[in-house]
Amino acid sequence: MLFTASISAQGVVDITYFDIPADKVGEFIKTHKQFMDISLTDDRKVEGQWVYRHWYGSGHSVVVETYFASAADAVNDDPWAGFRQAWQAASEAEQKRGWNKETDTEYSTEEMGAIGQKYASFLGNHSDEIRNVDFDNNFVSKPDVNWDTNFVLVVGNYNSKSADWSKLGQSYMDWQTKPGVEKGLQLGGGYTSHFSGNGYDVRFFSAYANLVDFAKAITTDSVATEGGGAAFWPEVAGEHEDQIYIHVGHIEDGKFDLAGPNN
Repeated sequence: MLFTASISAQGVVDITYFDIPADKVGEFIKTHKQFMDISLTDDRKVEGQWVYRHWYGSGHSVVVETYFASAADAVNDDPWAGFRQAWQAASEAEQKRGWNKETDTEYSTEEMGAIGQKYASFLGNHSDEIRNVDFDNNFVSKPDVNWDTNFVLVVGNYNSKSADWSKLGQSYMDWQTKPGVEKGLQLGGGYTSHFSGNGYDVRFFSAYANLVDFAKAITTDSVATEGGGAAFWPEVAGEHEDQIYIHVGHIEDGKFDLAGPNN
C-alpha cells in the first residue's frame, strides 16, 4: 500500500522540498537512491520514505517525504551519521582484505566519498517541514493497490479558519476523498496537518494510477458527494495551492526502490 504496515498509524512526516533544475532531477534521483541505500543503517528510525518529482503547478521540483513514529525521531534523525557509519565499516573491511571492483557488490570508500559529495551538492536550496499523520482516521485507499508504479499524486494545500483543522480535513474527505476511493478512480488519499516549519494548516493528497484517470476523476467520472463543497469551503481561509507530482521511488525492505518493476 501507499503507506506500508511498517509506518506508524499516528506519527509524523518530514517533508523536504528541493529546488533542482529540471535537467538535474534524474541525476538527483539516482544519487538519492545511492545515498539512502548507504545511509539506511539500523540506528536510524525511518519508517518509510516516498519521493516525487514535480509535474504541474508552481511547486518544488522534487519532494521527499520521510516518515517517523514521532517528531523527536524526525528531529534526531541524522542520515549523514548513517552514511559515516557505513563508510567506516567499508574502510575497515578494505584495510583487512582490500576491495575488488570486479567482485565486490558494496560501494568502495572512494565511491562513497563521491556519492556523498554529489548528494551534498543538491542540498544547497531546500526547505523542510514536519506534519502530523493519522492513517487510521485521515487516510483511505482501495485494497491491494500496487504502489510500485509512477502513480500520480495530487496535492492541495489549505489554511483553515478554525483552530480545529479536522473540520476542514474531514469535510474534504467526505466530499471528495472517500467517494473517490470507494466509487471512483482514486487509488487512495487523505490529509496531514501542520506541526513545524513553513507550511499550510492542512495538506490533502490524492493518488491516481495515471494522469488520464486523474483528469476523468475531476470531470466526466467525478463521484464527489453532491453539495459536499458547502461544508468545506466555509472552513477555508485565504488562498490555496495545488500541485501534481509523479512518484519516482520509495523505501522497500531497507533499500530505496525506484518506481516500476525490477528497479
